Amino acid sequence: MLSILLIGALLDLGVSVAENPYNKENGLSVDEIVTIVKDAGWSDELIPEAIRVVLLESKGQPDKLQNDKGPAVGLFQIDLSVHWDENPEDNKMLKWFKNKGIKNRKEVVKWLQDPNNNAEAALQIWKDRDNFDESETGWEAWSVWNNGEIPEGREQKDWNIATKSMELALELLNNTGDTGGTGDIVEDVNYEPVDEVPEGTPGQRQEYASQVPQEEDSYGLAQYRSLTDRKKKLSDNFGKLFETMMGAEPR
Repeated sequence: MLSILLIGALLDLGVSVAENPYNKENGLSVDEIVTIVKDAGWSDELIPEAIRVVLLESKGQPDKLQNDKGPAVGLFQIDLSVHWDENPEDNKMLKWFKNKGIKNRKEVVKWLQDPNNNAEAALQIWKDRDNFDESETGWEAWSVWNNGEIPEGREQKDWNIATKSMELALELLNNTGDTGGTGDIVEDVNYEPVDEVPEGTPGQRQEYASQVPQEEDSYGLAQYRSLTDRKKKLSDNFGKLFETMMGAEPR
Protein backbone atom coordinates (compact mmCIF):
# COMPACT_ATOMS: atom_id res chain seq x y z
CA MET A 1 0.00 0.00 0.00
CA LEU A 2 1.12 3.55 -0.64
CA SER A 3 2.76 5.33 2.25
CA ILE A 4 2.05 8.99 2.93
CA LEU A 5 5.61 9.72 1.83
CA LEU A 6 5.11 7.91 -1.45
CA ILE A 7 1.83 9.67 -2.14
CA GLY A 8 3.60 13.00 -1.70
CA ALA A 9 6.47 11.98 -3.97
CA LEU A 10 4.10 10.88 -6.72
CA LEU A 11 2.17 14.14 -6.46
CA ASP A 12 5.43 16.09 -6.74
CA LEU A 13 6.14 14.21 -9.95
CA GLY A 14 2.69 15.07 -11.28
CA VAL A 15 1.51 11.46 -11.05
CA SER A 16 -1.30 10.20 -8.84
CA VAL A 17 -3.37 7.06 -9.10
CA ALA A 18 -6.60 8.81 -8.18
CA GLU A 19 -6.26 12.26 -9.80
CA ASN A 20 -5.74 13.55 -13.32
CA PRO A 21 -1.96 13.98 -13.74
CA TYR A 22 -2.40 17.42 -15.30
CA ASN A 23 -4.99 18.54 -12.74
CA LYS A 24 -7.62 19.02 -15.43
CA GLU A 25 -11.03 19.38 -13.83
CA ASN A 26 -12.71 17.07 -16.35
CA GLY A 27 -9.65 14.86 -16.86
CA LEU A 28 -9.46 11.20 -15.98
CA SER A 29 -6.96 9.62 -13.60
CA VAL A 30 -4.34 7.10 -14.68
CA ASP A 31 -6.32 4.30 -13.06
CA GLU A 32 -9.53 5.31 -14.87
CA ILE A 33 -7.76 5.45 -18.24
CA VAL A 34 -6.12 2.06 -17.64
CA THR A 35 -9.56 0.57 -16.91
CA ILE A 36 -11.11 2.16 -19.99
CA VAL A 37 -8.46 1.04 -22.46
CA LYS A 38 -8.30 -2.44 -20.95
CA ASP A 39 -12.07 -2.82 -21.23
CA ALA A 40 -11.85 -1.64 -24.85
CA GLY A 41 -9.63 -4.62 -25.65
CA TRP A 42 -6.13 -3.16 -25.51
CA SER A 43 -3.61 -5.78 -24.35
CA ASP A 44 -1.58 -5.28 -21.18
CA GLU A 45 1.52 -5.05 -23.36
CA LEU A 46 0.13 -2.03 -25.22
CA ILE A 47 -1.67 -0.23 -22.37
CA PRO A 48 1.31 1.65 -20.84
CA GLU A 49 2.18 3.30 -24.17
CA ALA A 50 -1.53 3.94 -24.76
CA ILE A 51 -1.61 5.86 -21.47
CA ARG A 52 1.28 8.06 -22.57
CA VAL A 53 -0.35 8.70 -25.97
CA VAL A 54 -3.68 9.60 -24.33
CA LEU A 55 -2.06 12.03 -21.90
CA LEU A 56 0.07 13.70 -24.56
CA GLU A 57 -2.87 13.95 -26.96
CA SER A 58 -5.69 15.05 -24.64
CA LYS A 59 -4.26 15.23 -21.10
CA GLY A 60 -6.91 12.66 -20.24
CA GLN A 61 -9.91 14.81 -21.16
CA PRO A 62 -12.65 12.66 -22.76
CA ASP A 63 -14.53 15.55 -24.39
CA LYS A 64 -11.50 17.39 -25.77
CA LEU A 65 -11.88 18.77 -29.31
CA GLN A 66 -9.03 20.16 -31.36
CA ASN A 67 -11.46 22.88 -32.37
CA ASP A 68 -15.24 23.34 -32.31
CA LYS A 69 -15.81 20.92 -35.22
CA GLY A 70 -13.05 18.47 -34.47
CA PRO A 71 -11.18 17.25 -36.39
CA ALA A 72 -9.42 15.54 -33.47
CA VAL A 73 -11.74 14.17 -30.78
CA GLY A 74 -11.53 12.69 -27.31
CA LEU A 75 -8.96 10.78 -25.29
CA PHE A 76 -6.84 9.60 -28.22
CA GLN A 77 -7.63 12.74 -30.28
CA ILE A 78 -8.92 10.66 -33.17
CA ASP A 79 -8.41 12.71 -36.34
CA LEU A 80 -11.65 12.82 -38.32
CA SER A 81 -9.98 14.62 -41.23
CA VAL A 82 -8.24 11.28 -41.85
CA HIS A 83 -10.63 8.73 -40.36
CA TRP A 84 -13.93 10.21 -41.58
CA ASP A 85 -13.47 12.91 -44.23
CA GLU A 86 -10.68 11.45 -46.36
CA ASN A 87 -11.31 9.12 -49.31
CA PRO A 88 -14.90 8.05 -48.51
CA GLU A 89 -14.85 5.17 -51.01
CA ASP A 90 -11.89 3.42 -49.40
CA ASN A 91 -11.75 4.69 -45.83
CA LYS A 92 -11.59 1.70 -43.44
CA MET A 93 -12.43 3.69 -40.34
CA LEU A 94 -15.33 5.48 -42.01
CA LYS A 95 -16.81 2.07 -42.84
CA TRP A 96 -16.05 0.88 -39.31
CA PHE A 97 -17.90 3.86 -37.81
CA LYS A 98 -20.91 3.36 -40.11
CA ASN A 99 -21.07 -0.30 -39.13
CA LYS A 100 -21.58 1.04 -35.59
CA GLY A 101 -24.71 2.84 -36.83
CA ILE A 102 -23.10 6.30 -36.94
CA LYS A 103 -24.65 8.27 -39.80
CA ASN A 104 -22.83 11.59 -39.98
CA ARG A 105 -19.89 13.64 -38.73
CA LYS A 106 -21.86 15.29 -35.93
CA GLU A 107 -22.80 11.88 -34.57
CA VAL A 108 -19.25 10.55 -34.74
CA VAL A 109 -17.93 13.55 -32.79
CA LYS A 110 -20.46 12.95 -30.02
CA TRP A 111 -19.83 9.18 -30.09
CA LEU A 112 -16.07 9.63 -29.75
CA GLN A 113 -16.48 11.90 -26.74
CA ASP A 114 -17.49 8.80 -24.81
CA PRO A 115 -14.09 7.58 -23.55
CA ASN A 116 -15.03 3.91 -23.93
CA ASN A 117 -15.99 4.42 -27.58
CA ASN A 118 -12.87 6.49 -28.17
CA ALA A 119 -10.59 3.77 -26.80
CA GLU A 120 -12.34 1.15 -28.92
CA ALA A 121 -11.94 3.23 -32.09
CA ALA A 122 -8.31 3.98 -31.24
CA LEU A 123 -7.58 0.26 -30.94
CA GLN A 124 -9.04 -0.30 -34.40
CA ILE A 125 -6.87 2.52 -35.77
CA TRP A 126 -3.82 0.96 -34.11
CA LYS A 127 -4.62 -2.45 -35.63
CA ASP A 128 -5.10 -0.97 -39.11
CA ARG A 129 -1.82 0.94 -38.90
CA ASP A 130 0.03 -2.07 -37.48
CA ASN A 131 -0.89 -3.96 -40.65
CA PHE A 132 0.86 -1.39 -42.87
CA ASP A 133 4.20 -2.54 -44.24
CA GLU A 134 5.72 0.87 -43.48
CA SER A 135 4.49 0.85 -39.88
CA GLU A 136 6.73 -0.93 -37.39
CA THR A 137 4.60 -0.53 -34.26
CA GLY A 138 1.09 0.75 -35.05
CA TRP A 139 1.77 3.82 -32.90
CA GLU A 140 2.79 5.78 -35.99
CA ALA A 141 -0.91 6.69 -36.29
CA TRP A 142 -0.28 9.30 -33.57
CA SER A 143 2.09 12.21 -34.07
CA VAL A 144 2.97 12.26 -30.35
CA TRP A 145 4.58 8.83 -30.65
CA ASN A 146 8.31 9.20 -31.24
CA ASN A 147 9.84 5.83 -30.40
CA GLY A 148 10.24 6.64 -26.71
CA GLU A 149 11.64 10.15 -27.23
CA ILE A 150 9.94 13.47 -26.57
CA PRO A 151 8.09 14.51 -29.75
CA GLU A 152 8.92 17.80 -31.42
CA GLY A 153 6.93 20.74 -30.11
CA ARG A 154 6.02 19.13 -26.79
CA GLU A 155 6.99 20.60 -23.42
CA GLN A 156 9.42 18.58 -21.34
CA LYS A 157 7.16 18.83 -18.27
CA ASP A 158 4.19 17.34 -20.14
CA TRP A 159 6.39 14.56 -21.49
CA ASN A 160 7.73 13.76 -18.02
CA ILE A 161 4.23 13.55 -16.55
CA ALA A 162 2.99 11.32 -19.37
CA THR A 163 6.02 9.04 -19.06
CA LYS A 164 5.70 8.73 -15.27
CA SER A 165 2.02 7.95 -15.76
CA MET A 166 2.97 5.23 -18.22
CA GLU A 167 5.28 3.72 -15.58
CA LEU A 168 2.54 3.93 -12.97
CA ALA A 169 0.11 2.21 -15.37
CA LEU A 170 2.60 -0.61 -15.79
CA GLU A 171 2.88 -0.94 -12.01
CA LEU A 172 -0.92 -1.03 -11.67
CA LEU A 173 -1.19 -3.72 -14.33
CA ASN A 174 1.49 -5.77 -12.61
CA ASN A 175 -0.54 -5.71 -9.39
CA THR A 176 -3.99 -6.67 -10.67
CA GLY A 177 -3.53 -10.42 -10.65
CA ASP A 178 -5.19 -11.05 -7.27
CA THR A 179 -7.41 -7.99 -7.00
CA GLY A 180 -9.78 -8.46 -9.94
CA GLY A 181 -8.99 -5.01 -11.37
CA THR A 182 -7.10 -1.79 -10.78
CA GLY A 183 -10.06 -0.22 -8.97
CA ASP A 184 -9.40 -2.33 -5.88
CA ILE A 185 -5.83 -1.07 -5.70
CA VAL A 186 -6.88 2.55 -5.84
CA GLU A 187 -9.53 2.01 -3.18
CA ASP A 188 -7.02 0.41 -0.84
CA VAL A 189 -4.31 2.96 -1.59
CA ASN A 190 -6.47 5.97 -0.87
CA TYR A 191 -8.64 4.59 1.89
CA GLU A 192 -5.99 3.16 4.18
CA PRO A 193 -2.55 4.69 3.51
CA VAL A 194 0.05 3.29 5.91
CA ASP A 195 3.82 3.29 6.08
CA GLU A 196 5.55 0.19 4.74
CA VAL A 197 6.19 -0.86 8.34
CA PRO A 198 3.52 0.95 10.41
CA GLU A 199 4.68 2.86 13.46
CA GLY A 200 1.28 3.24 15.08
CA THR A 201 0.13 5.86 17.58
CA PRO A 202 1.82 6.22 20.99
CA GLY A 203 -1.28 4.65 22.58
CA GLN A 204 -1.17 1.66 20.25
CA ARG A 205 2.51 1.08 20.90
CA GLN A 206 2.01 1.40 24.68
CA GLU A 207 -0.84 -1.11 24.65
CA TYR A 208 1.22 -3.52 22.55
CA ALA A 209 4.19 -3.15 24.94
CA SER A 210 1.98 -3.88 27.97
CA GLN A 211 0.76 -7.09 26.34
CA VAL A 212 4.07 -8.26 24.86
CA PRO A 213 6.81 -6.44 26.82
CA GLN A 214 9.60 -8.61 25.47
CA GLU A 215 8.77 -7.41 21.92
CA GLU A 216 8.13 -3.76 22.71
CA ASP A 217 10.30 -2.54 19.84
CA SER A 218 8.69 -4.76 17.20
CA TYR A 219 5.23 -3.15 17.06
CA GLY A 220 5.61 -2.00 13.46
CA LEU A 221 6.80 -5.38 12.26
CA ALA A 222 3.92 -7.12 14.02
CA GLN A 223 1.44 -4.79 12.38
CA TYR A 224 3.03 -5.38 9.00
CA ARG A 225 2.76 -9.13 9.47
CA SER A 226 -0.90 -8.75 10.36
CA LEU A 227 -1.64 -7.34 6.90
CA THR A 228 -3.24 -9.67 4.39
CA ASP A 229 -0.92 -11.19 1.80
CA ARG A 230 -2.43 -8.93 -0.88
CA LYS A 231 -1.82 -5.78 1.16
CA LYS A 232 1.73 -6.88 1.93
CA LYS A 233 2.33 -7.31 -1.78
CA LEU A 234 0.97 -3.84 -2.50
CA SER A 235 3.08 -2.34 0.27
CA ASP A 236 6.25 -4.00 -1.00
CA ASN A 237 5.65 -3.22 -4.68
CA PHE A 238 4.81 0.44 -4.15
CA GLY A 239 7.81 0.76 -1.87
CA LYS A 240 10.01 -0.53 -4.69
CA LEU A 241 8.33 1.85 -7.15
CA PHE A 242 9.03 4.76 -4.81
CA GLU A 243 12.69 3.79 -4.52
CA THR A 244 12.99 3.53 -8.30
CA MET A 245 11.40 6.96 -8.84
CA MET A 246 13.66 8.55 -6.25
CA GLY A 247 16.77 6.99 -7.80
CA ALA A 248 17.50 4.65 -4.91
CA GLU A 249 18.70 1.08 -5.23
CA PRO A 250 15.73 -1.30 -4.70
CA ARG A 251 16.08 -3.54 -1.68
